[in-house]
Amino acid sequence: MCATVLTACSGKSDEPKADNASTSTSATPTGGSSSTPTGPEETLPDLTAAQVVAAFAGQKYQCSTDEAYETCSKGTTSVQVLLGKQPRPAVLSLQATGVAAEAAAALTEFAPQALELAHVNPRGQIVDWVKQHASKPSGQTTAGNWTVEYSTEVDSDQPGVILTLTDKLCKADCGAE
Repeated sequence: MCATVLTACSGKSDEPKADNASTSTSATPTGGSSSTPTGPEETLPDLTAAQVVAAFAGQKYQCSTDEAYETCSKGTTSVQVLLGKQPRPAVLSLQATGVAAEAAAALTEFAPQALELAHVNPRGQIVDWVKQHASKPSGQTTAGNWTVEYSTEVDSDQPGVILTLTDKLCKADCGAE
């Protein structure tokens, strides 16, 4: 993936990373529906919000700024990245629009690629959890240093599903005002 999007792969971190997904499944970049156990997944270096946006733009997503977020969209899926100077985005929100069941299927397919492009660790654990919750209206868990929330929007002008990841390590400017 880094050979394709050089600007998004230059993020470095001196902090050691804990990999809580030692028996996780491998997520394929194309978002394939079946993954096979391959042992521990590769821990990717943190990317800044700008690097995450560059990674999505490099994959032909249409990106635009809306207040405190950069939104990158392709088809019925999108990712919102909270802008800021943190070492990694304080908030990532993956979304799929449409009827709940169709949107849940689209999000389940989109999540592996999106989490890999954003260098989220542990990706496999989060993807597995999303697959388990795709038929439910909502849920919340913790994965690594992320709080992960899944919700279904039905009574809105843009129905669909949303997967929000919030950085538990963020200390300042951790949300849109």
